[in-house]
Amino acid sequence: ASALANAGHQLLVLHADAADGVGPPGVELARVRSFSHAASGPHAELAVAEVMEQLFAFRPDVVHVHGAHNVPLEQRVMAEFPTTKTLHVFDFCPAGTMYHHATDRPCAFRPGLACVPRQAYLRCTLSKRPSVWWSQYRRAVLLNEQNQHYSRMIVASGYVKQSACQSGYDGDRIEVLPYFTAAPAVVTPPPSARHILFVGRLVREKGVDLLLDSLAKLSGDWTCTIVGEGMASLALRAQAEQQGLTGRVRFAGWQSEDDVAASIRNATVVAVPSRWPEPFGIVGIEAMAAGRPVVAFRVGGIPEWLEDGVTGWSVPPADVVKFSDRLTRVLEHPAEAEAMGARGRARVEKDFSASAHLRRLLPIYEGLRVRH
Repeated sequence: ASALANAGHQLLVLHADAADGVGPPGVELARVRSFSHAASGPHAELAVAEVMEQLFAFRPDVVHVHGAHNVPLEQRVMAEFPTTKTLHVFDFCPAGTMYHHATDRPCAFRPGLACVPRQAYLRCTLSKRPSVWWSQYRRAVLLNEQNQHYSRMIVASGYVKQSACQSGYDGDRIEVLPYFTAAPAVVTPPPSARHILFVGRLVREKGVDLLLDSLAKLSGDWTCTIVGEGMASLALRAQAEQQGLTGRVRFAGWQSEDDVAASIRNATVVAVPSRWPEPFGIVGIEAMAAGRPVVAFRVGGIPEWLEDGVTGWSVPPADVVKFSDRLTRVLEHPAEAEAMGARGRARVEKDFSASAHLRRLLPIYEGLRVRH
């Protein structure tokens, strides 16, 4: 929204955050107090009148839906305005992950009724409650039916588009538009001390346990900071203690945006050890923008921004020995790591900047407006 406003467009952001807030110049914020996460039913209907009143007053040329998942509301908006929607995760999958925890493999099935028992025996979700499995399946059915009405949808990676097509979506209606990040004005030199950073939710999908296994194989002087919290937090702290990493690994909890940026500047390398197929993995391009190399498992959309041996190292999924080897390579070859960081920053400026994003987004908006 800020990037569009800086380019001269007027923005209204209707949101459901707890606070009303004040938008940046050119961006009007309005809280939708009746918003519900229900995809259908009376609770979902509550937001329709409130949102439409705002939209009729604003008269947008285009409406862009992000994470609303309210079928009655989307139907009403689409009837009045050119509308597109971004799928930020695997919304067409009942569990939202396209991943089986039981086998540590991405899902290759098309969504259907069999997804209900699969959530149990393949552990698509870590919930053990049948009511949750059924609720997630029904929600996915409703959303997939609704999404067929969009003439254009947006995803952040070719991997998500491929998964959507595998799930029955028409690839001709899906645009791949990568995320972007702001590059710092100045790239600071890497620290003299060897320091590894992880940023993300502490849940099984993010593979922090695999990172700890890799760290246990490292030699020499190094430290690691793990930024984030989540359901696996206590288990990961216990694992670090059991592996003798307590003095070297620091769990920093959640950090503000500015603090995360400072943590990246203080890192030698940023680790992305995800075991699930990341729809994109934005922390990777944030690291590259700051001139830091990335070591990541080769899953999901990560290979679309991480060039192996160029901007960092791409490791086969869950291969902790190789991951440890590549971390060692970065830590022990500072000149090579700094060159990787410089190439990563150049790649961000070329392909993952706000201007690059808008160059591809605005034609999508204009096409929607003309068709409507």
